[in-house]
Amino acid sequence: MTMIPRRHFLASTSVAVSTTGGWGAAQALAPEATAPHTTKAWQLLAVAPQSHKVADLGSDYRRGLELGLAQRPEVAVQLHWVEAQPTPNRAARSITAAMDKLPQLHGVIGWMPPAVEAKVAAHAQPRGLPLWASDTGADLPAAGKPGQAQAVVRHSLDLCGSAAQLAQAVYQQLGSSTVLAVGHVESGYDFVYTFEHAYRALGGRVLARHVGQQVPQSEEFDGLRATLISHRPDAVVAFYSGPQLARFARWWETQSQSTVELAGFPWLAEVPTSSKPLIAGAWPSTTQAEPGWLQRFEQAGLPWTAAALLGAEAGYSMANTIEKSIQLPSASALQQVWQTAVLQGPRSSHPYMPTAVSRFSTLPTIPLISGWLNGYLQT
Repeated sequence: MTMIPRRHFLASTSVAVSTTGGWGAAQALAPEATAPHTTKAWQLLAVAPQSHKVADLGSDYRRGLELGLAQRPEVAVQLHWVEAQPTPNRAARSITAAMDKLPQLHGVIGWMPPAVEAKVAAHAQPRGLPLWASDTGADLPAAGKPGQAQAVVRHSLDLCGSAAQLAQAVYQQLGSSTVLAVGHVESGYDFVYTFEHAYRALGGRVLARHVGQQVPQSEEFDGLRATLISHRPDAVVAFYSGPQLARFARWWETQSQSTVELAGFPWLAEVPTSSKPLIAGAWPSTTQAEPGWLQRFEQAGLPWTAAALLGAEAGYSMANTIEKSIQLPSASALQQVWQTAVLQGPRSSHPYMPTAVSRFSTLPTIPLISGWLNGYLQT
């Protein structure tokens, strides 16, 4: 057996320094806005993710954040964008290096999974810079130690909470036995273990887990086919993303799986399949979208993706929070106003406080645990 390093970015997300001013893009989305005077603007380092698997992840998040910010053109914010490197340590170094080059910063906002957030927060603490961290929620944050620096605001796609929610829905609606079909990248995240724990706690049986390997695409799902024939589960829970998800959907259509139900995260509903999968997630589809936000996305030519929605939520909520401040821009003033942040935007029609719990339906009363308590092994 080989110990696989823990992955801290869903679908190989990462963050390479490319620091630029962000107001221009937001300005383009709000033609009547007046560009802020730099000396009077809130200066923020903004972190965008990269992904080897989901090509548009970084651009969607960045454009989403700028679209959200553009809804409050009277709020003077100057964004200095930075992209980070593929591993948590290198990502943190890229972000902290950008921080050191910008002594005028008042805070940091952007895509920072827990491992990166912890390092950036520790670097920001001596300067008193507050952090606003967006993330997939694919890993559970480690419990903070007393006095440990952390983000003032943390919001995510809540994949761990959604996995527990999905476990409940699968058990109640599809049956008590399932096979997990998991992408090679996705297999190392806490949400996979969260699903298993929640499903078993309800009385369900996870009969097998098939992890997609780096093999010729013609053989990619051969092992899954054999697993389904052997175990005959009530449902298949598919945790894939990016091109691998599209390949899985095409493969699924070639199978005679009429008695096997399909379930997964909202990404699964975005690929064409003849079956109607059971979906659980913390972001709405276009059919569930608030019309005003859907129109804004369409006008901006921005696709309705999870990353774009999370970015728009960050930008819009951050601007609304800053708008309430009567103080001049400073790190301490930003720290104070962010502590009262209320999340608003396209993911929900109602304001809500930052939390790890999905707003869209009730989660089972099962504690979320990390699969890394026992390590992740691959034979």
